[in-house]
Amino acid sequence: MRVLIVDDLDSNRLLLSDMVSGFGYQCLSVDDGESAIAAMPIFQPDIVLLDVLMPGRNGLDTAPILKDLAAGVHLPIIFITALDDQQTLINCLAAGGDDFISKPFASVVLEAKLRAHYRNRELNMSLAEKNKALAYHSSRVEREHQIVEHIFQNSLARNYLDYPNLHTYLSPMSMFNGDVLLAAPGPLGNMYIFLGDFTGHGLSAAVGALPISQTFFRMADEGAAVGDMVREMNRRLHELLPTDMFLAGLLLEISASGERVTYWNGGIPPAQLIRGNGKVSTALAPDHLALGIMSDSEFDSRVASLRVEHDDSLLLYTDGLIELPTAKGWLGIAGLQDILTQVTNMGELSQLVRQRLRHKPQRDDVSMAWLRCKPTGLQRDSRPVDLSPLGFEATFELQAAELKSVNPVNRIVSTLANIEGLGAYKSQIFIVLQEIYNNAVEHGILHLDSSLKQSSEGFEAYYQLYQQRLEALQDGWVRMKLQFQPKQRRLCIEVTDSGQGFCPIRSATAALDADTADTEYGRGLNLVRELSSHLSWRDNGRTVRCEMPLQRIDRRGD
Repeated sequence: MRVLIVDDLDSNRLLLSDMVSGFGYQCLSVDDGESAIAAMPIFQPDIVLLDVLMPGRNGLDTAPILKDLAAGVHLPIIFITALDDQQTLINCLAAGGDDFISKPFASVVLEAKLRAHYRNRELNMSLAEKNKALAYHSSRVEREHQIVEHIFQNSLARNYLDYPNLHTYLSPMSMFNGDVLLAAPGPLGNMYIFLGDFTGHGLSAAVGALPISQTFFRMADEGAAVGDMVREMNRRLHELLPTDMFLAGLLLEISASGERVTYWNGGIPPAQLIRGNGKVSTALAPDHLALGIMSDSEFDSRVASLRVEHDDSLLLYTDGLIELPTAKGWLGIAGLQDILTQVTNMGELSQLVRQRLRHKPQRDDVSMAWLRCKPTGLQRDSRPVDLSPLGFEATFELQAAELKSVNPVNRIVSTLANIEGLGAYKSQIFIVLQEIYNNAVEHGILHLDSSLKQSSEGFEAYYQLYQQRLEALQDGWVRMKLQFQPKQRRLCIEVTDSGQGFCPIRSATAALDADTADTEYGRGLNLVRELSSHLSWRDNGRTVRCEMPLQRIDRRGD
């Protein structure tokens, strides 16, 4: 310990120097304030014993300067005084003093005070070092965050959140959002939208957005099928993420006409379908596990479709929205639906959300996307597609065992996509083949009745019955015949099943001509018709034939 003694009386300096040296401490004594100031940078004392009354610069004037010279480190100053009036003591404290010692000096008291103040100084110095280290690390983290934020901004530069039919609201808990919202146009005037929610919050959660966004934008440019996009996303995340992280995700594609939504939902809360008449119902239900959990061989990339009207809207959201606190607990889906009957747009909805967040602490990232279902108005890629000049014909037949364990559509479509030119139509081929194959299995082989799907309860019962009958299946087959005709720029798909016919011709025609926009069944055939130039049945509906024109613009402008 180094002690600086400042006193104009020789006797006081000598007495204090003997005491301090006797305690085993190093000391330096000076006789005025100017000498004390000059000694500070050289001696660098740990404690100062400072007389109040001195000629020239007195103790009250010297103390603040000594404090400043300590460069932010606590320097204890113990005033030496024979005065005991209250105002003098107040003035000493105001000048920066930390304690007093009165004349005559008591050796025991002086040593105790020196030790106590030295402990305080050491503690303060330790805190100062830690604060310095924290400031350094904080500066580094801030710089790293700036770099990461710059990378994120560049990776999302193509994010088309300004799409006129899409209105968004993002409220992260921290600088980095654990939710992901991506939008990009496809080459056919279609629009892709992805909403994701990573495990956790902040930077650790947001880092997964980089590979997801790269995959999303690349495959959107290619006009990839929704099922292929989520499969590739899952593959990349399964390779990159630790086992305790995953991404709940909803990927949808809305057609150029704004009437067809093809989607895959793995763990995102069901969307809310807001009809033009104000009726609100759930849609795009989650029926898959989140991305990044399953290996590629285990992953289920099957998609579903929804037909919508031009005055409909879809609200997509992460679970942070329905977990907003209310007087009764959480908002929940029922509470959200009540709110949606009172608002007409994202501006009104986001205002209500902000009001709730002002009064209660935010527990999770909150992300919403309000999609107006209307023609996208996006320019199609009108570049001609060169098709392979070589035609082909291929037949695939699945027996009962394969029907129970294999979904052939993804594999068949992936094979077709490798043929020159056909990759550009991968999404349309997938939709048509999947719908016809599903109808053959569900209605031709398993004899299921689509009218069950008119309600949400019936929809669940339908697929429970589907699973039961499929597991019990012993006999039956489905044959798929594909014929590519390059001169006609046409792909013919013919699917035959061993059942009694899932839809006789008259019933099929009625289903196609009916207004099925408000039912859960009949939409598949409408989608097939929309993408076909010719659709027909024979053998009492056991065989369905579809002719797909391989043009950038299909016959219905969608």
